[in-house]
Amino acid sequence: MTTEKMSRQFAEFSLSVAILVVAPLAARTASPQASLNREKWIAVADHLIQTPPENYPYDWGEATMFIGLLKTYERTHNVAYLAYAEKWAALYTTKSREELLELNASGSHRDESGEGVGPIPGDCNRWAPGVVMLSLFQERNKQDYLSIVQMITDFIRESAERSPEGGLDHWTGSHEYWVDTLYMACPLLARLGKMENKPAYVDDAARQFILHARHLQDEKTGLFNHMWDWRTGQLTLVLWGRGNGWVLMALADTMEMMDRNHSSFPALQQIALRLAHGLQTVQDRDGLWHTVLNDPTSYTECSGSSMYVYGLLKLARLKVLPPPYKKVAVRGWAAINARYIKDGVVTGVSGSTDPHPVEVYKKIEVGTETWGTGAYLSAGSEVDRLR
Repeated sequence: MTTEKMSRQFAEFSLSVAILVVAPLAARTASPQASLNREKWIAVADHLIQTPPENYPYDWGEATMFIGLLKTYERTHNVAYLAYAEKWAALYTTKSREELLELNASGSHRDESGEGVGPIPGDCNRWAPGVVMLSLFQERNKQDYLSIVQMITDFIRESAERSPEGGLDHWTGSHEYWVDTLYMACPLLARLGKMENKPAYVDDAARQFILHARHLQDEKTGLFNHMWDWRTGQLTLVLWGRGNGWVLMALADTMEMMDRNHSSFPALQQIALRLAHGLQTVQDRDGLWHTVLNDPTSYTECSGSSMYVYGLLKLARLKVLPPPYKKVAVRGWAAINARYIKDGVVTGVSGSTDPHPVEVYKKIEVGTETWGTGAYLSAGSEVDRLR
């Protein structure tokens, strides 16, 4: 055998070995993409738009759902999602300020039994649809959408009840800080503030996190308690799963609108870092989170888990959190899809939750809810960026 022929055979052998080595590596590289469950995510959005939009009222759960659907539209460019959201919005753009914000309502979140009774005045849950309207305005440039947004933000800035230190109350007459309020108010204020060059709006949004964290963020774990009454000093010492999700999503959406040199940016980043560390600590071995975060005897819950996937991925993308939190989120995403997503429907979502003794949280029924669907769709929009 000539030296030339031996060299050629050795080269061919080396190439075949290289192919054998590279092929498994390529398969391993592709496998994380296969685990992103994009088809399941799209199936949920496609299933959602089969329901007549008029079936959905104007409220916080529906707003969360449509926010998630519009984030899905941003990634997929499926105009059917946008058209569906517009049909829903058209049901409410002609309503009055009093009707949309329920300013003449006389109900209460809690009666003697601790349960809610009827619509309540100045309820922050009525502010969340403003984000849907603002997204539609930025896409379609229709004044009707912007008018609703400005009406809501004017109320937040000028008429909503606040504590003596300037923190937004959950509703008029409540005198309470709730974790939910941060999501209902802050992303809207920050987004409109950036769009219209109103820095006071962004400042106000940032200040809400600082004030709420001062009274609600647990010093030891970094997780948030549910509610604090600033008149009585009463604190609901429950590390509620979805409640922490509201905080994390609100941080992600608000900090996206802030310059990194904003005076409050470092404070919000510290809040986010402490919260993310606490969430990583209580993530269960399957990748999910429990409805009472520090109580593994409480059930795992889909909406809160989805919110963490969204918030951790987005804050890591914004470089607020370090990159390793992406792995925490992706692990959660895989578990959510394996356990809770069935035939285009999001399951395992806990019902509406007011502040209560801890045992009540563990008994709240789970099922399919608009806020769970929305949180899942939002989470998928961030996961899709990993492709």
